[in-house]
Amino acid sequence: MIAKTYISKNLTTLDGLYRGSSSVHEGLLYSKLAIIEICGWIEMSMDDLVLRCVTRNLKLEKNRANIREQTVQKTYGFEYDRHFRKMLIQVVGLMNVERIEHRIDQTKMAQFKTALGALKMSRDSLAHTYLKGTAFSIDAPSVTKSRFSALFNGMDEFERVMRKLRL
Repeated sequence: MIAKTYISKNLTTLDGLYRGSSSVHEGLLYSKLAIIEICGWIEMSMDDLVLRCVTRNLKLEKNRANIREQTVQKTYGFEYDRHFRKMLIQVVGLMNVERIEHRIDQTKMAQFKTALGALKMSRDSLAHTYLKGTAFSIDAPSVTKSRFSALFNGMDEFERVMRKLRL
């Protein structure tokens, strides 16, 4: 099951801190932290989904360890095609990924990919910078929090379909 309680609490806390911040700079820091938090959550959720599939389907610990070390631990990012889909292909194969994608609710899939793309753009603009002054524009924690639903629903849909297909 995809965990959502902690990230939801963290985003709500950061939104409250943002709204009560005493300076623009402080608000920007909370905004940046909210984006970093949700990016970490989505990467960990993708990894977890793949690893649970591995645990259910691979019997030899040597093979499980290989996937952990060579696939999951070497994947840095959360883009759908470049990271998540690639890990799934390495674990269940392209034919099974096609089966998954065919059975997934296409509205949830579209919203999931859109939210991932928007999050990637936000994250990339912040990744190699620091806040110097206040001439900066960052999505408020409420914007980041609003993306959470599409991200969670997409991950949950992948999990549902993969279980149904016994992957």
